[in-house]
Amino acid sequence: MPRDVGFLMLADIVCACERCDAPLGDEHLRLTMESAGGVRHAYECDCGAVTITVADGSGRA
Repeated sequence: MPRDVGFLMLADIVCACERCDAPLGDEHLRLTMESAGGVRHAYECDCGAVTITVADGSGRA
């Protein structure tokens, strides 16, 4: 796979609700926690579901 194709795919990744698939933005961010293991974000969707994202601290999700 050409290098730029992989980059475009990563650029298209969005945070979405696990229940209803609605996009989750900064207005939905409720909690951020950073540890040696990485960064975790908790998002609360309008439908009431909570979605957690985890990044390992290297800039990769």
